[in-house]
Amino acid sequence: MMAENNVSLVSKESSLMNSTVDISEFGYQQELKRTMNVWHLTAFGLNYMVPIAPAIIFGFLLHTSGGTVALPYLLAGLAMFLTALSYGVMVRNFPLAGSVYNYVGRGWSPHLGFIAGWTLTLDYILIPTVTAASSALYAQQLFPSIPYWVLLAFFSIGMGILNLFGVELLSKMGLWLLVIGEFVVWFSFLVWGKAVYNGMGTGMLISSEPFHFKDLSSLAAATSLAVFSYLGFDAITTLAEETKHPKRDIPRTIYWSIGIGTLTMFLSGYIGMLAIPDWQKYISDTNWLNTTLFQVSKKTGGDWFSVFFTAGYLTELGVFNLVATAAGARLLYGMGRDTLLPKSIFAKINKRWHTPHWNIIIIVAIEFILGFSQSIDTLSNLVNYGALFGFGTLNLAVIWLYYMKKKGRSPLSHGDQPNWKPTGWRNVRYLIIPILGFVSILYVWLSMDHLALIIGTIWLALGIGFLAIKTKGFRKLPPHLDL
Repeated sequence: MMAENNVSLVSKESSLMNSTVDISEFGYQQELKRTMNVWHLTAFGLNYMVPIAPAIIFGFLLHTSGGTVALPYLLAGLAMFLTALSYGVMVRNFPLAGSVYNYVGRGWSPHLGFIAGWTLTLDYILIPTVTAASSALYAQQLFPSIPYWVLLAFFSIGMGILNLFGVELLSKMGLWLLVIGEFVVWFSFLVWGKAVYNGMGTGMLISSEPFHFKDLSSLAAATSLAVFSYLGFDAITTLAEETKHPKRDIPRTIYWSIGIGTLTMFLSGYIGMLAIPDWQKYISDTNWLNTTLFQVSKKTGGDWFSVFFTAGYLTELGVFNLVATAAGARLLYGMGRDTLLPKSIFAKINKRWHTPHWNIIIIVAIEFILGFSQSIDTLSNLVNYGALFGFGTLNLAVIWLYYMKKKGRSPLSHGDQPNWKPTGWRNVRYLIIPILGFVSILYVWLSMDHLALIIGTIWLALGIGFLAIKTKGFRKLPPHLDL
């Protein structure tokens, strides 16, 4: 018995040792402070997939699908889980800041890595804009006399200032704010459900009403928009250089975040729709679309509950904005460090707060400008172009790394050995699942809003043109990305 315990102890110690990282092997110096553990990361990811996130796009999902919000969230969650498994593989191989940019660049091609990072930058920059704009719109329901632009500036600049203080502050706040957010969400479920039980809406807690949709193409388009609420799992990987044991803890956190997030958002879509089976009467009202769950809360719980819901929503959106800006700033940092963006700006670290301060300031400026000039549904659709493009290429990068380059690392349980070849049932994990992930992402991506596809493709073309100039017609590797 003692011998077995010793073997188990040695195995655990070996796994923990393999989960630590010295990034000097990738040619970098450790500049960011490693403070994050699995609990901090889980709070970060779930706060990014803010439990109350359906309130941002609930009305637009309903309008796009033609009657359902629960199904788009469920289908998006399943697609994201397949891709999350590929993320778990790549973070063990390349535990660096930069997310898809590093994973695709090092696992497949540095040029494709740049393009994937370039498209993903679009949604990381726009996500804080969506959250700030939505916060301002919900706040206006309580304070209609305050101009929208004033509320937008308050959220944008205020969250930017907090971000300058560093991710350590976020990690300390995150667990408590996550508890608050989950309480608001589950208490809302009780209030909405009680109102339905008492005869409001469908008058039944078990109903097929929340699963009605116009047609398959409408459902697919709504699913592509629902991806917006799941980007937290990708944001977790941007903190790889600030995590104590990234190879072990980041994959675990990704799976937990996807599972909990899917359950919460599915229930929001299901119970919320039970209260408004007559949604067709309101769908042409822009204000109702922007603040649907405020209207649901007011209908089911009265003025006091609408105030409670909005207060919780604004708190959670503030946290969402914090972590979104933090993740976006670190993605830009990873690209700036490799001089794919001007290094003097994007790779600059504040000596006092140890944060990429110029990146934060740039994102805050974009938040205010676009939040003031564009609608939430346009921005939300555009956000997902880059995310889905990046997710698709990452799934293919796993296959390329393990089956074409044959330079993938083994699981931690196998000693985290380099140049490992999957055999037997391991092919499911490293070949079949990435293929399924890519196919599901491709289908959802092609179902996106046409305007978002056009604008996103223009952004993609600009990135390809920039890279062609930077690498002299793709004849050189992107600078400082030593592969």
